[in-house]
Amino acid sequence: MSSASPFRSPMEAAPSSIDLQSLTRPLQFIAFWLAILTPLAYPPLLLGGLDSQTFLIFVGVVALNVFGLLAGRGYGDPA
Repeated sequence: MSSASPFRSPMEAAPSSIDLQSLTRPLQFIAFWLAILTPLAYPPLLLGGLDSQTFLIFVGVVALNVFGLLAGRGYGDPA
């Protein structure tokens, strides 16, 4: 009889988690800085007045800011 387990060992599972981390860190970095920089667009948009087109742009900037806050959360945490 063979004593080989049908389940993967933790060492075999490690490369896929490292590959996933190598993809998420750059995306988290971009989202973090998106959350930092998008509020800089608020004052010019609000001071110029919110007509229908500017209001849609403002809502889009707020949506980008919320996305950046959620996706960039935990960027500076140790891995």
